[in-house]
Amino acid sequence: MTRLMWTALSAGLLCLVAASCTDDGGGAGADSGTDTDTDTDTDTDSDADAGTDSETDSEDLPPDEIGPAGMFTEVIEVDGIERGYTLYVPESAVDAMADGPVPVLFALHGAGDTGSNFTSATGLEDTADANAFVLFGPWALDAVWFEQPDEGWLGDDGYGSSLQNDLQLVLDLIAMASESYWLDHDMFYAVGHSRGAGFTGLTAILTGGYEISSGVWESPFAAYCVNAGFQAMSGVDLAAVESKRPVWIIHGTADSVVPYSMGNSFYEDLDAAGWDVTFTPVSGAGHTWLFQSALGQTNQDLWDWFAANAIP
Repeated sequence: MTRLMWTALSAGLLCLVAASCTDDGGGAGADSGTDTDTDTDTDTDSDADAGTDSETDSEDLPPDEIGPAGMFTEVIEVDGIERGYTLYVPESAVDAMADGPVPVLFALHGAGDTGSNFTSATGLEDTADANAFVLFGPWALDAVWFEQPDEGWLGDDGYGSSLQNDLQLVLDLIAMASESYWLDHDMFYAVGHSRGAGFTGLTAILTGGYEISSGVWESPFAAYCVNAGFQAMSGVDLAAVESKRPVWIIHGTADSVVPYSMGNSFYEDLDAAGWDVTFTPVSGAGHTWLFQSALGQTNQDLWDWFAANAIP
């Protein structure tokens, strides 16, 4: 039996509500740890990408018409629940699609934040411009990833928390965007802050072993970055996960919202289980976006690491 864990992390866990996140995380209240039903009743097969009769997989082909550049904030229905998202497609990415598919980055905000604010406040939109990738900023339900009943989750899709819906959202957004943009399915990446970092970790460690509405969750991501995050579920056999794709964990030593020890513990557990994991402590930094030049890392460093870790 697995258990989702928030311990006594404050709801400010993960918040990046202003143009820059304060070190104390802002926000009030406490996340309460509750058990989550991880069983499902569905026998539906996974929505795996179907190959064509030729040697070229259909996902490697461009759409009939490339969509426009721009910033789009829209709603998509996932298992009967309306989910919001922000999609940023830079001109540079649209131009690059004339020659081939482009990478995609999912940026997963902290509690109390929004997808659009997170992509802007972190500067990731500028990074997308400079590197010609498509940027997704999904919105968590009630601004909380893997939302629990005591946090407002109503269970409208039949599950005990929003986690299954959150995971299905990722796949549905990829399928939707693939209809209009030429995306490189070997270069999908995820980065999250705080509770969004907890969700990022879940997309990695649950792959191949967790049921969602379309079947078993198979992560589309080639690599993951956990910024000021934590391991959000206990009881997962990390060594048994077959797709142990690279993980970068970065954490401030003075983080008072998600203690440094939690990021370090997640690193140690992954490392012991045979994952390709990197841990970067940021001396004196609090609970904030850590890819800032003043703190020793930049968004370009993050992107260069992602780009070097495409699926072979």
